[in-house]
Amino acid sequence: MAVSAPKTIGPIDPGLSGTLLRGRTVVIDPGHGGKDSGARGLIAHEDQINLAIALDLRQWLKGAGANVKMTWDEPGQIPPSRKYRVQHRVNWINRTGGQALIDIHCNSAEKRWRGPQTFYWLGKGSYYLAYDVQGELQYFTHTRRPVTRIDQYVLRYARMPAINVEVGFISNPREEKLLMNPQYQRVLSWYIFLGIDQWFLKGRWPEHLLHSPPPAHFLVRD
Repeated sequence: MAVSAPKTIGPIDPGLSGTLLRGRTVVIDPGHGGKDSGARGLIAHEDQINLAIALDLRQWLKGAGANVKMTWDEPGQIPPSRKYRVQHRVNWINRTGGQALIDIHCNSAEKRWRGPQTFYWLGKGSYYLAYDVQGELQYFTHTRRPVTRIDQYVLRYARMPAINVEVGFISNPREEKLLMNPQYQRVLSWYIFLGIDQWFLKGRWPEHLLHSPPPAHFLVRD
């Protein structure tokens, strides 16, 4: 099934009710940045899309009363050395005292591949955060991509539940156009926000949760 066009949503009350996000600290890490622009599509640079979606996500989270920390929110804030940049990010992230880390990236592979996918490394907290976010993204885009475990430096060393949201394939020309669309970026970030909100509402956020294998079956949402 093709990636669906952006769904419209009505105005969102900045003081969202029924949420447990108020007072929580959520860290957002837009992938790449600086001299490292990440993957490239026919037109777009990955870091530009990552940042745009991260800024929209910050707006939704702040509207719900969350404290939001971003590793960077404008060009030129990223150290030039890749090794230093990644280590610096993780050290900075761990000093925030956040309850959740959301890493934002674009995927890149064969042109026919499409759809967002959410990754985690270890732990029930991270798995269920990925599960809730991916469930919302499945609803929005109709993707059947499941939550997947992956060993990434930032996810491995973050001292909080952490996920990597690959928002789509920049290598797919049609999906690249969607990812460059400000309306699509805003609505996509809304569904990421809904997944984060669900995670807190379900009480899945305590940082002391023990690492354990995830459930064997991932249910695709209708």
